[in-house]
Amino acid sequence: MTSAPHPHGPGSGSGIVLHSLGKRFRIGPAKTVTALDDVNLSTPQGAFVSLIGPSGCGKSTVLRILAGLETPTAGDVTVNGTPVEPGHQASGMGIAFQDPSLLPWRSVRRNIALPLEIQKSKDNGIVDELIDLVGLRDFANARPGQLSGGMRQRASIARALTVRPRFLLLDEPFGALDDMTRQRLNFELQRIWMQRSATTLMVTHGISEAVLLSDYVAVMSPRPGHVVEVVHIDLPRPRTAETMRTPAFHEFIDRLSALLFSPDAQGDDHAGSDGR
Repeated sequence: MTSAPHPHGPGSGSGIVLHSLGKRFRIGPAKTVTALDDVNLSTPQGAFVSLIGPSGCGKSTVLRILAGLETPTAGDVTVNGTPVEPGHQASGMGIAFQDPSLLPWRSVRRNIALPLEIQKSKDNGIVDELIDLVGLRDFANARPGQLSGGMRQRASIARALTVRPRFLLLDEPFGALDDMTRQRLNFELQRIWMQRSATTLMVTHGISEAVLLSDYVAVMSPRPGHVVEVVHIDLPRPRTAETMRTPAFHEFIDRLSALLFSPDAQGDDHAGSDGR
């Protein structure tokens, strides 16, 4: 199956393209585990796309391949028409993982500025702009240990936006937070994304989170992971708490739930951590 969303958003060209992507891991001296098999996905530029699926289906492995942190064993991966090379982050890409990984001895401001320092680029006001964007003006000089979990995640997302990315990879960015904080930050992330218009691929286990944030949701099977179907979420933006109470919102949740538990989405469900 080729799962290709229709063009949407600011651009109609291909943003992120996965073609027949496969990944095998060697476990010990003799065992090999197939994490991904024939994954096909094409995202239009400017779209927000979520990957959902059972634990161990390879969602995070897809992101790590896109980030240049893993080498695929089959298939092609391109970002904005340029192949992703293992060990090299694609130009114009920002990444935020579940663990904010902020440097504890640096302030919020200096953590957000870190990518600019690495690239030896000038600030030109971008750090202050991002601090305001994520609502951390009063905590710009605080250290990570003085922040709540939600604040640390906002700082992490701001850091990922420092290089003005055209592509943003999010791996369960709010997965470790309580439900109330997570929902509030989902609305914040939507606001930030609508202002920045970066092509975004997010891994999540939350079906309602995926529906709230996404233009498209790609449903993956258990290991070996492949894309079962891509669902276009055509709810109007900005999406609000009222949106989450509408019949249309719950119809999308029901549809995605059915796909996750359909026969086509079933397979070796004993992935554990091997499938990543």
